[in-house]
Amino acid sequence: MPDVLEKISTLAIQRRQLNRQRIDELLLLAEYLPDADRMLIEQVLLNGQPIAKIARMSRRPARCLQRRAGAILKRLSQQLFKFVAVRADALPSDVRLTARLVVLHGLSLRDTAEISGQSLHRTRQHMNTVHVTARLFS
Repeated sequence: MPDVLEKISTLAIQRRQLNRQRIDELLLLAEYLPDADRMLIEQVLLNGQPIAKIARMSRRPARCLQRRAGAILKRLSQQLFKFVAVRADALPSDVRLTARLVVLHGLSLRDTAEISGQSLHRTRQHMNTVHVTARLFS
C-alpha cells in the first residue's frame, strides 16, 4: 500500500511541475499579446485572480471575460502563435504585418485587410504563406 501512495504522490508532484512549466510558457508567450489581453492572462495565470473578481473590478460581465480568456489561451497554445511570436522576422514585411494582426492580435482577416489597406484576397494569401512557412520551420 505505501508503494501505491508513493506513486500517487509522485505523479501529483510531476503533474504540478508540468502545469507550472505550461503556465510559465504561456506567460512568456503572453508578452506578444496586445496589452489588454496580456493583462487579463497575467491576472488569471500569474496572480491567480478568479474571472469573477476581474469582472467586478473591470465592470464587465464575467461570462464575456471567461470567453475572452479562453480564446486567448487557445491562441497562445497554437504552434502558429509560437511561430509568429518567435520567427516573424523570417517573413516578408507585408506578410509579417498580416501574421501579427491575425495570429498575435487575434483580428479577423476582414479587419486585418481593412487595417493594413490590402484586399481580403491578399490577406488570405498572406495567411496561407504564414501557414506554409510555419510548417516548413517546424
